[in-house]
Amino acid sequence: MAAREQSAAAVSTTVMRARVADQIIDTMRDRILTGVFPRGSKLPTEREFADEFGVSTPTIREAIRALTSLGLVEVRHGSGAYVRTNSDGLLRGPLGMLVQLESVGVEDLVGLIQVLDLYALDLAVEAADDEDIEIIRDAAERTAHCQTLDDVQESVSAFLVAISAASHQPLLEALCGFLASMLVRLETSSYRQRGGTFWRNWAASTAPMRMAIVEALDDRDRERARAALTELHDHVVNRIRSVPALRDARLSDPGLSPFVREIVFGTRAG
Repeated sequence: MAAREQSAAAVSTTVMRARVADQIIDTMRDRILTGVFPRGSKLPTEREFADEFGVSTPTIREAIRALTSLGLVEVRHGSGAYVRTNSDGLLRGPLGMLVQLESVGVEDLVGLIQVLDLYALDLAVEAADDEDIEIIRDAAERTAHCQTLDDVQESVSAFLVAISAASHQPLLEALCGFLASMLVRLETSSYRQRGGTFWRNWAASTAPMRMAIVEALDDRDRERARAALTELHDHVVNRIRSVPALRDARLSDPGLSPFVREIVFGTRAG
């Protein structure tokens, strides 16, 4: 009987500790989201938090780990915990799981990206400043001089991200950035074993379309910009359809899990 009572007491203590940890996580999360702890700021130490909440430092450490998993906090070894300066991590995990859980197809992904990119472009025509346009131009020019797979993935993604950033809508930028990076890496993974000549030609073939978008943006010509972006998207769709394994792929396919994980967590797909 005594052993049973001790076991029940231990379970009760564990449950209470978990509830306390959850409450601490909620409080710390709210402080971050409401700006009490601004972006980039250093959080109080584990000991300071422990004293404030009247708990042990391991409980605080658990809360910090949870906030890190949520993409709100980053831990710098030897320095402490900091509020993340960008919001990408908040979207990547949930979106990565969603596209897999819902078995989203690659063409579905392209269709959504086209809608979002066109919306971002419409906003950019009005909101982009000279610096925004130069960043977009630089990314477009880099796509014409790719030498490797890494060059392609970096520059093509950067171009689409730069357009969404020029919309000056943070949520749109985060969505477009995640989806564009996923699409670029999924598509290029179909040709991973190709050499430098292939990648130079692959990116250069669409570089003029990107430059046409830049010039239209610079002229604040919405219709011309939309036409150039639609041409680019149509080219990508046709290229995807020419690779049956990619065309018919679903994001839930086990073989694609490494690439989804690469986008979400930054781990390199093998």
